[in-house]
Amino acid sequence: MRRYLLRALRVQISGGRVLFGLTVLGVALGVASVFSIQILNRSSLAAFAGGMQAVSGEADLSVLGRQPTFAESLYPEALQVAGVEAAWPLYRVEAAVSARPGLLLEIVGFDLFAPVRLPVAGTTGGEASSAEIAPALSRPGWAAVTPALAAELGWEVGDAVEVTSGGHRARLVIGALVDFQKLSPLASRRLVVMDIAQAQGLLGAAGQIHQIDIRIRAGADREGVATALARRLGPGVRVVTPEQRQQETGQLLGAFRLNLTALSLISLFVGLFLVHTSVQAALVRRRTEFGVLRSLGATRGQVLGLILAEACVLGLLGVAVGLPLGYGAAAANVDLVSRTVSNLYLLDTIEQLDVPVWLFLLSAAVGVAGAAAGALLPALDMSRRDPRALLAAYTLHERADRFARPACVAGIATLLAAWSWFLLWGSGWRPAGFVLAFALVVALPLLAPLAVVQVARHAPRRGFGLAYALRGLATRLQGSAFAVAALAVAVSMLVGITLMVGSFRATVGEWIGQTVHADLYLSAESWARADDAATLDPAFVRGLAARREVRQIDRLRRTRSYAGGSQVAVAGIDMTLPAGERRFLFLAGEPREAMRRAANDGAVLVSEPLARRLHLGVGDTLRLDGPAGTLGLPIAAVFADYGNERGSVLMDLGTLARHFGPGEAHSVAVYLADGLDPEQAADALRTAFPDAPVRYRSNRRLREEVLRIFDQTFAVTRLLQGMALAVAACGVMLTLLVLARERAAEIALYRALGSRRGQILRIFLGKGIGLGAIGLALGLPAGVALAFVLVKVINPAYFGWTIPLRWAWGDLTQQVATILAAAAAAALYPAARASATPATELNREEVA
Repeated sequence: MRRYLLRALRVQISGGRVLFGLTVLGVALGVASVFSIQILNRSSLAAFAGGMQAVSGEADLSVLGRQPTFAESLYPEALQVAGVEAAWPLYRVEAAVSARPGLLLEIVGFDLFAPVRLPVAGTTGGEASSAEIAPALSRPGWAAVTPALAAELGWEVGDAVEVTSGGHRARLVIGALVDFQKLSPLASRRLVVMDIAQAQGLLGAAGQIHQIDIRIRAGADREGVATALARRLGPGVRVVTPEQRQQETGQLLGAFRLNLTALSLISLFVGLFLVHTSVQAALVRRRTEFGVLRSLGATRGQVLGLILAEACVLGLLGVAVGLPLGYGAAAANVDLVSRTVSNLYLLDTIEQLDVPVWLFLLSAAVGVAGAAAGALLPALDMSRRDPRALLAAYTLHERADRFARPACVAGIATLLAAWSWFLLWGSGWRPAGFVLAFALVVALPLLAPLAVVQVARHAPRRGFGLAYALRGLATRLQGSAFAVAALAVAVSMLVGITLMVGSFRATVGEWIGQTVHADLYLSAESWARADDAATLDPAFVRGLAARREVRQIDRLRRTRSYAGGSQVAVAGIDMTLPAGERRFLFLAGEPREAMRRAANDGAVLVSEPLARRLHLGVGDTLRLDGPAGTLGLPIAAVFADYGNERGSVLMDLGTLARHFGPGEAHSVAVYLADGLDPEQAADALRTAFPDAPVRYRSNRRLREEVLRIFDQTFAVTRLLQGMALAVAACGVMLTLLVLARERAAEIALYRALGSRRGQILRIFLGKGIGLGAIGLALGLPAGVALAFVLVKVINPAYFGWTIPLRWAWGDLTQQVATILAAAAAAALYPAARASATPATELNREEVA
């Protein structure tokens, strides 16, 4: 049977290269979709793990603050805990390079003489000695950069680089090269090492640190040491293992990764229809062959194994094409995903793709298993048939229309069962939305056969044109129904994602329009990632407020804390600002009363995601971790916030200073005097404060930047949509090619009776457009339903946002035209092949 399998494959490939190629391409696109998304998902986590391994790879435990920083005085306390062999503090800050807009350095302040190995290169080529590192303590601004960054920017040892962090401006001198990639290949090339005292003094706050890394003694119990550290250091810090830090990052990115994975699987699911159609068509042509095999003694199991083995070879070829295609797609989109992860989650940017061998093997297994699954039903049908039935002169298509109505009933029952389960029991289960989406994707193929039958049955009987083409779709129902199903699934994803993204974008645009009222918004150049360290110079803020162009300013100070076991953003603003309630879109609570309570009573405003996650409302108490312990803060209002899925807490600046200590503003909103142009005013302020490392954005530019980041966040979904649509177009072409081959004798009869090639061409173009139209008719309402599930079920469960469903008529109209054009284009080659069928084919009983 093995030799027969190889010979049969050669015959199949040589006898239908285009059919075979289309099927392989469909599998390849499905595999590429899954593989590329898994690469990006894994690389986003690996970037964080690589940075952590490079900086804290020798640590058994890390002490992290519940706020961004904590007192350096805890460092000697940690050394006193039994079981601690060594400890070293770290101060981390992101600094913008003045000469390179957009470039941020990840500066890590170390105790350079701590018992930890840093790969700082010495003058002899090996690692630097203590004497070579000594200038780091005495030379102001001494810093070690990675060889990769130095090579990229043309820096050499001895060069000076001006950087800013918040209102701090410093001159760094490159004193050495530090190759973190030796410790962790995925470590960021932007890592920079400084002495911790210099990092604090030049770019941060003296006496504050971000982290203490701990090495425990051999034989000591790590959990016991962690418990002792937490008890001694107090409630203002957390003691975590490296595994816990990676797990927290995985949870932070969980919803983002899950949604991309689910979308990528749809492309693979659509690809299974191509395998089914291809295998089914091949089995129809080879029924006599299998009848002879059965007559010669082949068992049903052998026939089944032979067919599935051929499908697995098909899957392997698809994998061979799909893996490099998926890697290329991941490499092309890594910058988009990296910026998304960096903007939304403040994690390390992805600089290298992490693709372990097991990911190749897993993707290959998914592709082969998918191909086998697509071939399973026709293989079972063929293997169960009696040899006499296989040798009889009829095709396997003849009984397909019998199952159209029962399949439709099963599809409707699937949808009803899923929604009934959700309404009665599943609404409180977080992944329930994915169950509804899966039921929708499963139901569509079951509805497709009856849709094709009904269209064919009600098509007009006159003429040898489009109506005739539509009626002919039902004569080969299994092929046409699967093409329609593949297209309907792709259309449903395309429409569903389009409506969801369009609704979200419109909501964000309205939110920005309703809450952003100032004329100018000022922040430090390092605002994007420097987080707590990106404060503005107090002298600059005072000078700004005194300018004649400025009517009033609104200061914002931010920090981070924990509520309900997860990190949340905490911000302080001036709650007494006249008409200050206009800065928020309130979802619960009376706006003016909420602002009064926040200003006078220490109440807080919480964002919708936080309120939803912790089941909080107006009048409840928020439990928030403070420097000295847990705070109980009354909630005055719930507001809409589409910039942070983890949750945000807003309070008055005085309340923030009282609970979290004094601090400087991180950004300033400027209200100009009446009649002033924001862009001209920004130029005047730049001239007035030439040395201030400040970024000026007008109201209009800020809105444009928010929407640009939004579009960037969802850019990768367009790749997945395109892949799914491409697979569906392959399905249309494959189906029409099969029809052209199977109906060659019928077409030849038409030619013999006088039909012109143009008429045959139009008939097959009509079939392609008909398949596209039926796929659209099924996919459009399914896409609306999918959008409803995404917006109303999955989004609140995983992100906590309320988004009204909007109708993006312009985008939908464009997509309908694109889909019909794709179906027509996919029909061109099969139509040309069919129209070239000569009348001599009438003498052939079958088409090989």
